[in-house]
Amino acid sequence: MNIRLKKSSKFFIVLFASLLIGIANAAIYYSMTAQPSLSIIAAKVVFVAGNDFPSGSSVGDNSTWVYLALKGYPNTTLTYDQPLNISNTDSASHTFRLRHVAISPASGQPQVSNFTALNFLVQNTAGVSQGSFNYTTTGTTWTTPTTMSPMTLPAGESWIIFAQTVTAPSANDVTATIQIAVDVV
Repeated sequence: MNIRLKKSSKFFIVLFASLLIGIANAAIYYSMTAQPSLSIIAAKVVFVAGNDFPSGSSVGDNSTWVYLALKGYPNTTLTYDQPLNISNTDSASHTFRLRHVAISPASGQPQVSNFTALNFLVQNTAGVSQGSFNYTTTGTTWTTPTTMSPMTLPAGESWIIFAQTVTAPSANDVTATIQIAVDVV
């Protein structure tokens, strides 16, 4: 009987120790909960067609994207004085910047040699240049612009984004597609 009592005691001691370890471990771990909320609101800075909005261009339904159908002719510089406006519809000012995303045809493609430059200029309501965003070529290689420094667009104002195309003397039927992001804060 004494042996059974010793085995029972050892069993209960091991069981009790395991129970304490389990409780201690459970006390160390805890759970955290995050509950994000997403509110969809109208954009405060939007694109608006300018007085020189090219034929074939379009502004998206929510005015946060635009397709500009710019043209170029061999050995010419074609300037669009007001193809596009960027407008702040908010009662507070916002900063924005232009950022290169993609260009096609890509560098190294022979079609690139048809272009000399594709220039964009942001001008405020007073007619003062706020920054330029220029794509240039040397042979078959694009030089893409670096991200612009942030510009502050005052509440209720619309600024102009000018565009200019410059083509090579031997340019022929080719299309360049440029994707530019407008980052708004």
